Amino acid sequence: MSGIAQDRCGTVEYVKQLRQQNQLRESKEGFERWIDQKRLQRLLRREGRTQATYQIPVVVHVIHNGEAVGSGTNIPDAQILSQLSVLNKDYNRLNADAGNTPSEFLPLAGAFDVEFVMAKQDPEGLATTGIVRTRGTKSSWTMNDNYQLKALSYWPSEDYLNIWVCKLTDFLGYSQFPVSALPGLENSSTNRLTDGVVIAYNAFGSSDDGNFILQNVYNKGRTATHEVGHFFGLNHIWGDDDNACTGTDYVDDTPNQAGSTGGCPTHPRVTCDVTSMFQNYLDYTNDACMNLFTQGQVARMDIVIANSPRRASLTSSHGLNNPSPIANDLGVKEIIRPATGECTGAFGPQFEVRNYGSNVVSSARLRIRKDGAIAETRDFNFSPALENLQSANITFSNVSFTSGTHNISIEILLTNGVADGQSSNNNASRTFDVPNSISLPFFETFNTMPANWDITNPDQDLTWALFNTSTPNGNAARMNFYDYEDHVGELDAIVSPSFDLSSAPAALLKFDVAYAQYGSSTDALQVLLLTNCNTTLEDGVVIYNKSGSALSTASATSSSYSPASSGEWRTEIVDLSQYIGQSNLQLAFVGINDWGNNLYVDNIGLTTSPIADVVASQILQPSPVVCTSQVAPVVRIFNAGTLVNKLTITAVVNGTSYAQTFDNLDIPGNTSADIALNFVTLTAGANQIKITLSSPNGVPDFFPGNNEVEMTAVFDEATEELPTRQRFESSSFGNWVAVNPNGDMSWEIVTVNNDPAIVANAFVSTEGDQAWLVSPLLDFTDINDGLLRYDHSYASRSGASDMLYILASRDCGLTFTDTLFRAGSGTLAKGRTSETSWKPSSDSDWTRNNNVSLSDLAGVTSARIAFVFRSGQGNNLYIDNIEFFLSNNPVLITGGMEIYPTVPVNEPLNVTFDLPDKDEVRIDIIDNMGRVMITYQLENVLNQTYTFDLTQRAGLYYVRATTGSSKVYIDRFIIR
Repeated sequence: MSGIAQDRCGTVEYVKQLRQQNQLRESKEGFERWIDQKRLQRLLRREGRTQATYQIPVVVHVIHNGEAVGSGTNIPDAQILSQLSVLNKDYNRLNADAGNTPSEFLPLAGAFDVEFVMAKQDPEGLATTGIVRTRGTKSSWTMNDNYQLKALSYWPSEDYLNIWVCKLTDFLGYSQFPVSALPGLENSSTNRLTDGVVIAYNAFGSSDDGNFILQNVYNKGRTATHEVGHFFGLNHIWGDDDNACTGTDYVDDTPNQAGSTGGCPTHPRVTCDVTSMFQNYLDYTNDACMNLFTQGQVARMDIVIANSPRRASLTSSHGLNNPSPIANDLGVKEIIRPATGECTGAFGPQFEVRNYGSNVVSSARLRIRKDGAIAETRDFNFSPALENLQSANITFSNVSFTSGTHNISIEILLTNGVADGQSSNNNASRTFDVPNSISLPFFETFNTMPANWDITNPDQDLTWALFNTSTPNGNAARMNFYDYEDHVGELDAIVSPSFDLSSAPAALLKFDVAYAQYGSSTDALQVLLLTNCNTTLEDGVVIYNKSGSALSTASATSSSYSPASSGEWRTEIVDLSQYIGQSNLQLAFVGINDWGNNLYVDNIGLTTSPIADVVASQILQPSPVVCTSQVAPVVRIFNAGTLVNKLTITAVVNGTSYAQTFDNLDIPGNTSADIALNFVTLTAGANQIKITLSSPNGVPDFFPGNNEVEMTAVFDEATEELPTRQRFESSSFGNWVAVNPNGDMSWEIVTVNNDPAIVANAFVSTEGDQAWLVSPLLDFTDINDGLLRYDHSYASRSGASDMLYILASRDCGLTFTDTLFRAGSGTLAKGRTSETSWKPSSDSDWTRNNNVSLSDLAGVTSARIAFVFRSGQGNNLYIDNIEFFLSNNPVLITGGMEIYPTVPVNEPLNVTFDLPDKDEVRIDIIDNMGRVMITYQLENVLNQTYTFDLTQRAGLYYVRATTGSSKVYIDRFIIR
């Protein structure tokens, strides 16, 4: 929807499953056949609805950010009641703007005999206003957070219309569709915990009823009217066909139209050769432009509300009734134990019971069943007796459980020695898992799906399954996000047996992962550590969390992803040393759906043997070009093993060794640390620096093959005075330094179109390799707004991404902390592509006069600029005509010298140069008689502009510039 950052409605995206995935269970067409069947049954039986007005109990969950009630996202009660009023008026066609319905649509307008009522009883049977306020765990929400958002506050969706109001940033609202009652097809998703409507807080309620904080054109409460229409089975009136005029909303009296309608157009608006009904609540127009449902839409909603699961049950919900305590009403309030997971052995099932009745409760008889069989029937006496709404915890005798899935149920048989006054709250049950145990170390390769691991699948939809990857990994556990359209944000977990770290000397988890993004999708993998056999994922400790591009191991693809080679797998490492001493632990590998692409996990291993395995990742300092002979190397170390507290590091510089032992380190597994070494000495020119790691924790390294890292560092003190340029005309880098710290791809001088330039050949390079071109030392002490200009030529190569960085150093090259510019292949290519090694053949293959501001370097005395090209195994990059100006907005001329203005009137005279090389220049101001009136001597002249204040008499004058190389430029000007 144009004009706002949010799209108006996310329901189509939310219920994609009804379009494709439900081919396995219920297609959109199947749902429509069910609707038609119910409609026909009514006609054949001449059924008319004789019951009273449908009543729908509503609970509004306000998910706020901690504001006081009535401010910000914690919207006031009046705003909520305002929205309820809008729903009742709009659905019953009592809306004040019903008169705005065009005359041709008046015979079609329909009223739905429904009343939305704020819930009067909560799920426990207690009085409520129907408003629940909960502080959120995030400051804003998107549809991807669907599961997390709704888990914060939820009432049973078979009894209440749940409406969540929050700071929603991607849509104004979205809804969960109903489904038919065909056998076995009760739900689009059996996860009832997400059924309801989500609305942005600033599109909820009407400005007609108060001064609420609402978006300008979505301030009449019609977002909720629209989304509740989806909740009762209505589609968008254009049929969601992308303007094709071929879609349908399965309602005969809504005209077909091309796409959604934004804003509030003038009636009539003709699309698809018919007059659009853009006033319909199921279009996208501004709130003030909406005013009707059709009779066909009302008939459709009537069928859904009378027959669809979790819709029909709303009309008889206890939430519609005021609480009315009766005598001897004891109820089960909560199952305390078992939890969702329990360890093997015996424990006493524990429950909380509550007196919901009008008299005191002094005794009760209760019975529990284990896996359907009676385990114990027991009388409990309460002393003191339970007053109204008082609770008590009761515990039964120990019951033993072996590993596997079990069920505990409880039933209240007698209250105060008689039958309980209300049976609806007398029963409760819980299914829970008792995990298998596993010895350490363990290694799971998923050759088959392990029987002793559990799969958590809340929506009973797509979940973890075995898949043959056709790579060296073979079978792996796959989470099929590619086809998982429904329930963005849904969690699915594969959970290990329980294990014991109480006496383990170490603990290290390793596993392989493979994943490719679909577009910008952000599917996620989390690894949770569960304690005490508790399988509630929300209670787990997150020990690994990656999503989207960070999770990716292969290039993004729009096809269903399967890893093609061993190179598309990555081994992840998690150090569990901090959990040593604990028992009854489990690992949960949790896939979080963003309807992106497939995720694979394999080779899960947990070892308790200490592993000393450090990796020399990178030499961070010195940089490839420095101006001092004394440098303190900094090396980044990655710990691929268990905790490291001692390490020897040896730096070898040009054959000279410098060794140090660090005794007080604290580097956990799967983490990096940057360690500064003592100063070493460089010689002029190129220096080879090699750093070697040894004896982690005083023992040999587990894998010494990755203990070394090398680089080339150039000690160079060359300086140049600004301005300056480098055109590589003499087939030389001059005072510039070209170096590859790892000795691979480097800048080379070549001739292109009879003109020298430099090239970095990424076409045949190693991915990640870097070619550095570093300037001499530059002094910006008196330069406030300098400019760098250069030309480049590049063509992108499919499936690869190179990067160009222009970096700045403030400490003569010891570190390069400023990124002045960065660009990837797409930006560099400017539309040029080539699948062969790129070489420009004409001027049109070049991008001229790229500008980079140098103003951030003002006042820096020892600056350096570096062009760094990072290979993605893409294509070659050519650079030429690097030039520095003293101004951020230099005057550009075509000759060697230009002056302006040529007719000054009490104005300074400006003289701009563009000399072939830096030179000294003598300026002579000459009158029309040939007399030299003033002379100026200039140094280091190249491309700058000089300003002269002249106090001469009116007349014709000449400017003569004579360079040190005896080149003469003359121009004239007139003073009036």
